[in-house]
Amino acid sequence: MIDEKGRLFGKINIIDLLVILVIAAALCFAVFRYVLPDRNSGKTEQKELVLYCHDTPRFTAEQIEKGARVWDQGYDVVLGTVKSFEITPLMETVTDASGKTHLVENDWLVSVTLVLDAEGVPDEFGIRIGGSLYASGHTMTVFAGDAKLYLKVQEIR
Repeated sequence: MIDEKGRLFGKINIIDLLVILVIAAALCFAVFRYVLPDRNSGKTEQKELVLYCHDTPRFTAEQIEKGARVWDQGYDVVLGTVKSFEITPLMETVTDASGKTHLVENDWLVSVTLVLDAEGVPDEFGIRIGGSLYASGHTMTVFAGDAKLYLKVQEIR
């Protein structure tokens, strides 16, 4: 492969090849760093991020506090602070002995809606917070104070 003059396949010198590769890598870096647009740049705006969970244990929901920081475990991003929250009973259908169905309140599960004060860069697909893109339907695991919740983004307003 390398001849007595140090040429690869008898055509190109190894040192010349290494220099060409270093220059190509530097050019690629420069293009990605300075020429292509930065998707994380832009004017940040204050938004309300509405998060929803259909079924959360009641004892977990009771740990949520107004003003608590909300951290997305998956992207390691602080989404914002709890502006308000609502805990509503989880209703389920049960069938009695006669075959009639009834709506009853679940004893230990509730639904939770969190409204966060968030700051991010609006994007054509949602909002970027800490470099991560969030949009309606996005599912995540978050910590809100002492509560760990499995939520979906319901709305960005």
